[in-house]
Amino acid sequence: MMSSCTAGDSGATGPGVFPSRVGVLRKKKRGLPVIPVITVLAVLLFTSFGRAERAEGIPGEGGEQGWVVVDHLGREVYLEAPPERVVGLSRQFMEEFYAIGVIPVGKVEEYNNRPEMNALPSLGRQNSPDIEAILAVQPDLIVANVRQHSEMTEMLESMGATVAFVDPSFEGDNFFTDRVLLFAALTGREEEAAAYCDHIRSVLEEVQQRIAPLGYERGIIVQGGSEMIQAAQPTGLYGALLPSLGIKNVVPANLPGSGRSTFVTYDIEAITEADPDILVIRSAGSGERNLERLRASYMDNPLWQGVRAVRQGKVFVLPQRVNPGNLSSEEALRITADVISGN
Repeated sequence: MMSSCTAGDSGATGPGVFPSRVGVLRKKKRGLPVIPVITVLAVLLFTSFGRAERAEGIPGEGGEQGWVVVDHLGREVYLEAPPERVVGLSRQFMEEFYAIGVIPVGKVEEYNNRPEMNALPSLGRQNSPDIEAILAVQPDLIVANVRQHSEMTEMLESMGATVAFVDPSFEGDNFFTDRVLLFAALTGREEEAAAYCDHIRSVLEEVQQRIAPLGYERGIIVQGGSEMIQAAQPTGLYGALLPSLGIKNVVPANLPGSGRSTFVTYDIEAITEADPDILVIRSAGSGERNLERLRASYMDNPLWQGVRAVRQGKVFVLPQRVNPGNLSSEEALRITADVISGN
């Protein structure tokens, strides 16, 4: 059944594209007895790169069906059956698997949110996973991070598990659904992903309706302050927060360093020229008093007085909890909306 996540829903408010098998090309499993019936399939293929293609004339060969998903390295990942023991080598991947009802069999150390996943066996840190620990949990699917694990491809594949790579810098139709749809394709969880898409669509509509009356059109999320200013580019959780609230992120894509981190070096002159309506600060500390001090450090700093958002007092601080692995993407979005709207 087709979900409401259709091709017409692209953009910041739409949950992306969700055909009956997202990113998937159905193939018959080879090496089994051939049934004397040839089926001509016309399958709509929506790859993780966001392309919609039509694959036709695939003959049936009998036996069970497997399927292929194209990952962010352009690799064809073949799945014989829905995996039962999944590993996501990123704290955010873990939350996105949870959104479609998949509990991984291990966790990266940076993850710190849901108690049932905090209790999972440790697989080491995101940038240096423990290979022996991964072997010990006997995964049948490993989802790795292009930034941190692409050089480990052969080692990961040698474990006997299916390996797929995800690029955190990938710009698709909608941050809140793109990877969830890809993970649903990898695990055969389309129905769960369809329900998630419907839910997140209503959340996006709700928060945008709250923010729209404030009249903010352009914004930026930063960290640092004086010695080194970094801004959230239009990828990843931080880069998606403002556009998902209907506020344009003034930071352009593909800046130097964008392939290594969500936050990139950005100078005060560029921010002043971009003229954002609001300035949102990522906090590294906790406690209301610390947040107030951080806001004051921007408001009182002569360096920032050329920025209209600072002069007009439209400066907001996100609490430390808004951090991938500490909460779901939906929670991050709702907290950001609360901070900006003053609720």
